[in-house]
Amino acid sequence: MNLDSFQIAAAVLHDVPRGGGEEEAVLTDAPIALDDPLRAYFRKKIIGSLQLRGLEVDADPDGTTRVRDGVAAILRDNAQIVQASRGIAEHLHDVQTGRNSAGLLAIVRGSLDDRACVAVLKLEREQGLRFHIKTDKKGNRVVDLELLRELTLTDKTKVFKTSVLMLDASGTAGSMYGRVSDDQRGKDDGVGVATFYLSTFLGCRLKTSPEKATLDFMRAAEAFFNERIHNPERVGRYQVALLAKMQDNSMDVRPREFAEANLDSADRAPFSEAMRGAGIDPNVAFEKDISLVKISGFRMIFDCGMVLVGRADDLRERVSIRTGAADQHQPGVEINDAVKRVNGR
Repeated sequence: MNLDSFQIAAAVLHDVPRGGGEEEAVLTDAPIALDDPLRAYFRKKIIGSLQLRGLEVDADPDGTTRVRDGVAAILRDNAQIVQASRGIAEHLHDVQTGRNSAGLLAIVRGSLDDRACVAVLKLEREQGLRFHIKTDKKGNRVVDLELLRELTLTDKTKVFKTSVLMLDASGTAGSMYGRVSDDQRGKDDGVGVATFYLSTFLGCRLKTSPEKATLDFMRAAEAFFNERIHNPERVGRYQVALLAKMQDNSMDVRPREFAEANLDSADRAPFSEAMRGAGIDPNVAFEKDISLVKISGFRMIFDCGMVLVGRADDLRERVSIRTGAADQHQPGVEINDAVKRVNGR
């Protein structure tokens, strides 16, 4: 997804209170009157959240169909955005509990990569503020936008949850896919999405499981180091950084950020291209799960066929890969051969 291509055509706002109480959702009867500042506001919120924390998802065959049916209805007929958005808001109200925050639910019809899409955005609202509803000349309940702009739709407003959803060429509701982000997760929680929002509400699942995404990244990174980097010292240094990343306390990995932090500048763009070639978007973070990867040690294979194995800490602390003349004052064993491959084990 090229999120920079996202454009907004229409939007509907509803007010969904905290679950578990007796408050009813405040549902509107018409799209809001979008002007350029409002379009820019929603576009900025949606793109910013998804670029920072977005994860690829698709419809869960065993999950609820309420959201995907609403998305399909809107994409089939633009005139359905009000009715379908009301159904989505009612569904959110039904599944929320007392632990879920009250908020504004925005359903946005737009386009992405020149294809129709629907964004579902949950925003913070001012504490104690409920919608101020007006009745227009047609008898529709509409939002008092001036009050909303002043009190709620500001740059300080927090984004709670965001998603951009599309259908594949079949146009069926079950083909829904997209990108989802959860800004209510703290830094220690990582980039993932709360089960409540992803599964219970949206009826989606992660397109790639965290354990497979981690394994794919590990394999693609090691292949790049060993096949594209011809300096043994850099290969060893990059492998140490990769093993360290797999073992640190971070909950997620963004390939581009890994490259910027650990690779020489000349190797960063080729690394990103290698990621894309392996089907990994370097700009999209994935939740780290090391259950399938081998990170407890290393295996260093030399051109002559000799193999050096050890713990990851040994590679980082005790093995020095030199490409110049040997230092006669350096104690230890010097292996005079080219490094062919370095891998975790």
